[in-house]
Amino acid sequence: ILYFIFGIWSGILGLSMSMIIRMELSMGGNLIGNDQIYNSIVPA
Repeated sequence: ILYFIFGIWSGILGLSMSMIIRMELSMGGNLIGNDQIYNSIVPA
């Protein structure tokens, strides 16, 4: 059960990360603005 909950949590976290990255790309990089933070988020 613990693995199942962790799987759902990581799935939601990954989905929210991808949504934030898509918003960032659509805004032309003005939302985050820091390339180091952006480059650390993208490979994850």
